[in-house]
Amino acid sequence: MPTYFLNFSFLFLFLTSFGQADGLSQNYIPYHKKINRAETLFFMEGKTDSSLVVYDKVFANYDFIFVKDLVNAAQIAHFSGKPYKKYLEKGFEFGLKIGHLKSFPLFKEEFEQLKNNKELQKAYKTNRKKYLERIDFEYLGLMYELFIRDQFDKRKSDYKSIIQNSLKNLRRIIESKGFPGDKLIGISDSTIFAETGVPQLDLKVRAKKFGDELWYVETADRAFSAKAVFPMLVHHDCAYFKLKNLLWAEMKKGNIHPRDLGMLYDNIYRSSGQKGFARYCSLPEKQVYFRLNAFADYPEPTKKNSVETNTLRKKFYIVSLAVDQKKQEFEEKYEFVLFSGFWDCR
Repeated sequence: MPTYFLNFSFLFLFLTSFGQADGLSQNYIPYHKKINRAETLFFMEGKTDSSLVVYDKVFANYDFIFVKDLVNAAQIAHFSGKPYKKYLEKGFEFGLKIGHLKSFPLFKEEFEQLKNNKELQKAYKTNRKKYLERIDFEYLGLMYELFIRDQFDKRKSDYKSIIQNSLKNLRRIIESKGFPGDKLIGISDSTIFAETGVPQLDLKVRAKKFGDELWYVETADRAFSAKAVFPMLVHHDCAYFKLKNLLWAEMKKGNIHPRDLGMLYDNIYRSSGQKGFARYCSLPEKQVYFRLNAFADYPEPTKKNSVETNTLRKKFYIVSLAVDQKKQEFEEKYEFVLFSGFWDCR
């Protein structure tokens, strides 16, 4: 193992001396229910004004907002001829950059105008500062280190044993610091450390210390979510079931998105596929899934079971399959970009 990796015994002692930062305590279950309602109103019922009213109420009532919800609201408003810049400006407070807008076809024709808009630039400067002040850079750096270490370890013959121990270590870290999601470490950003004056700490620069071996390592800036921890979690088939209670507690705090939970739940099918669940998992009663894991080889008998899938989604505060399918139609017909997150699970 390269000596570049940090001393984990020291690290865990350090982590246990610092809890999560104090802040406004909020239950995010109502947040997700209302966001789901806003999506249903627009995509299923065609009620633009009602949808945007719900979005506005949610955004006004929570101190942390998942940036994909702001961007989706902006696209809905723009598409419908409604004021939309306020959603972009708010998005800057949660990691959105003006440059990101170039990736959204709905804003393509106006991108140069938006980029040069003085008021938008001013809002970006102000809200970007707020965003950077939110981020736990020390925690982000730790996730980079663990991500890189996992990329080396996964090549080893005893990786199954290694990832079991890695998951135990992750539990200890999450219990101490909170889940390393968008709220605590920000969304994926390849130059976030450079922006604060320490470019040598950015992920790609760290990876270069190992030559060409980790050429593929990247932050996936267009995920609009924190990504670094998820490779470690999906490398363990049963991460969701092993960490279930902890992950649910973190979801209620806004530290992890419900659709992330669904993706991790479905990950049990990624390795087991048609053969059923991995043997060492604590199995659910029925083989039902969310359809949120892009690489899962779902068992054939469950693919037509939309009723039970929707029942499961509802329990996790996730919109129905019909809403997601309608969103996909809007992507194809009107060039919306509505899905984000690790493997586009959100």
